[in-house]
Amino acid sequence: MSVRAVLLGLLGAATICGVTFFNDMVMRGTFLVGNFLPMSVFGTLILFLLLVNPLLGRVSARLCLSARELGIIICLTLFACFIPGRGLMHQFTTFLMLPHHRLRTDPGWQGDSPRVTVDQVKSWGQLVAGLRAAGTGSAPAPDAGSPARRAWDRLTEADRQALISLAPDATPEVALQNHILEAINQTLADPALPHAESVWHLPLAPHVRNSLQSNGGQIDPLDLPALNRGILEAALAGAIAPRSPGVLEHVPPRLLADTGPNSTLVVDGFVNGLAEGEQKISLRQVPWYAWLRTLLFWAPLILTLSIATIGLALVLHRQWTAHENLPYPTVEFARALLPEEGQRLSETLRNRLFWIGAGVVLLIHMNNYACSWWPEKLIPVRIQYNFWPFVDYFPIFRKGDVGLAWTLFNPTIYFTVVGFAYFLPTDISLSLGLASYLFALVAGILTGYGVMIGTGRFLEPSIYTFLYAGSYCSMFLVLIYSGRRYYGTVFRRGLGLRAPDPAEPHAVWGARAFLVCVLLAVAQLVAVGLHPVLSVAYLTGLFVIVVVASRLLAEAGVFYLHPYFFPCVLVWGVLGARAIGPDQLLIMGMLSSVLLIDPRETLMPFVVSGLQLADKVRAKVGTTAAWGGAAIAIGLAIAIPVTLYLQYQHGAIRTGDGWTTGGPPTFAFNASSTLRKTLAAQGALDQAMAPVTTAGLITKAAPLYPCLGAFAITFGLVLLFAFLRHRFAGWPLHPLMFLVLSTWQSRVLAFSFLLGWFIKACIAKYGGAAGYQRLKPLMTGLIAGEMLAGVIPMIIGAIYYFATGVPPKVFAIFR
Repeated sequence: MSVRAVLLGLLGAATICGVTFFNDMVMRGTFLVGNFLPMSVFGTLILFLLLVNPLLGRVSARLCLSARELGIIICLTLFACFIPGRGLMHQFTTFLMLPHHRLRTDPGWQGDSPRVTVDQVKSWGQLVAGLRAAGTGSAPAPDAGSPARRAWDRLTEADRQALISLAPDATPEVALQNHILEAINQTLADPALPHAESVWHLPLAPHVRNSLQSNGGQIDPLDLPALNRGILEAALAGAIAPRSPGVLEHVPPRLLADTGPNSTLVVDGFVNGLAEGEQKISLRQVPWYAWLRTLLFWAPLILTLSIATIGLALVLHRQWTAHENLPYPTVEFARALLPEEGQRLSETLRNRLFWIGAGVVLLIHMNNYACSWWPEKLIPVRIQYNFWPFVDYFPIFRKGDVGLAWTLFNPTIYFTVVGFAYFLPTDISLSLGLASYLFALVAGILTGYGVMIGTGRFLEPSIYTFLYAGSYCSMFLVLIYSGRRYYGTVFRRGLGLRAPDPAEPHAVWGARAFLVCVLLAVAQLVAVGLHPVLSVAYLTGLFVIVVVASRLLAEAGVFYLHPYFFPCVLVWGVLGARAIGPDQLLIMGMLSSVLLIDPRETLMPFVVSGLQLADKVRAKVGTTAAWGGAAIAIGLAIAIPVTLYLQYQHGAIRTGDGWTTGGPPTFAFNASSTLRKTLAAQGALDQAMAPVTTAGLITKAAPLYPCLGAFAITFGLVLLFAFLRHRFAGWPLHPLMFLVLSTWQSRVLAFSFLLGWFIKACIAKYGGAAGYQRLKPLMTGLIAGEMLAGVIPMIIGAIYYFATGVPPKVFAIFR
């Protein structure tokens, strides 16, 4: 592994993390990453192989990069691709700050008014006793600055004497009641109250402690009354009815940005931008202090989980590549482009059929791109077709999800998918193509019987989401069972135990890194208030999702996907909200909003692809993985400050879209607010708010049985199809179809998978094996042409933006 390959790989990771947010959200260009086959990476690779590497070779043979060096560069760049786009940074900082902005405008997020009214006094006797004890020094631990004493001091001397002379348990007269409430409500504005020494000795409600920890001595005047109300409720225990807090008051302080006393600068500056006109702000104008606390939690957690993911990928690598011989279509495409030893161009790039395929696809997309600039002068080549009239012959599709049917019968041809489908086994490409159509058919039939599947809402349990949960969990168990002997050997050796079989050193060290980092991640989650059992359950669900998503990429080349379920939803459906509690569900929902809300760019698929590419070019897998971890650390260190600067320069609203500003920043909080109101209406909120215990998770469990039924159906179908596929050689369908079903990504790719399957079936039937092999370069050209058609508009758009200052025309193949 050469030094220049590592340095260029780290430079590639730094570059993509430094420019992606600007390209995607400021320039509004085609996403540089977007999926597990980033056009910015693979398209740039093709341009480099065609234009730069040959020139370097003419200058000096030593300057020309070898296939091994290029493979390492691509690998390290892929490791960092999950950071700057939809995988993290597009919504990371907006999630941490925009809830504070949303709180101002959404009444459903706001709590009750902090002012104490007559009807909120539960016991006048207790209220008078508490005030009198604090004022006369008869409290167990008299404190001149105690909360109750501060209210007492705001009473007139006549009112104090009236309270002293009042009989125990007697109700004050109306006039005195009003004076008492006025003194208490004046105390709500006391900025010194939260700093009183006795406050921390009070039985404060969890949300009050969160607020005190969150503010850390710097209290926003807008938050002060609600905070002081909570303190007074604890000081005068049982006297005042608890106020219903706002949704953000339940959030552990480290999970969101700190608005501090200057929310105008921190929040409004983030939302609208700090720049005036075209003026550029300086780095010092960005309120970095508001982000320090939350980033000190999130950045280490992301790094910990990243190392755990890399370790797990090292464990899986040999099983998937050598024992199961998975095709890795995206890696095979990249490897076909790389030259052999002593060559400047690979055989694929010298093949005429390759250039026919690439040229046709590139010409189509470039013509359509030109049409976006000059629509009145050019005619676009249609790659989207309207087959909706055919639905009249299949009315069953209208009965289910109309949006699903509309997408399926208005397909777009994606040449990349057609090309990959050609290289896949026919049962896989057929299954991926049929999945959405079969789901729409079944949904229509069930609707006729009054069973609505629907789609559900993000971060909330539904039948729809549990269909995916069942299939993913089942496939995960199938994968574990298939490699049980090898995985057992690796983990035994990782723990220092004897094992009957040998294991690669990088796999053993990967197992150790995985185990250590999982334990560290559990500790990090427990530190912010998540119960240890729920922490383990959450991380288990997380790794189920990323492992199975990686399998979809490695076995089927599905580079554009979404699991459509989340660990918090799975735990919620299995145990029920009353057992877990709204606070615990809120924490897990917030974790999902950062780590998994859009896993079409999650880390592990990039890692497994990168490791396979490194293996293909005969680089050391373990060493490459270690440098990949460094690439991630560098990428985070660059992407976070760059993104924050751009958002404070232009404003998060201007640099966001409907998803990044209205989706992840709201999902977890809307679900929490709805859940608390539902439990309160059922009279079960107090029970659900009780501290979570391991025993209580079992004894108070109330599973959502319709969701578990959906889980069981797809869980069983995956097992059944896996058995049939291994038992009968001619079984036509693959269990992977249940992993994609009808997500948006599977809908838009379904037709292209079927088209690729049809082309392959026809060529195999009429051209035989020789014809199939002869046309491989043509199909590789289709993929390469679309990669070039993605990266060339990126380059043109960047030049146009920097020359004019105006965002270029939007042109996206995948978005």
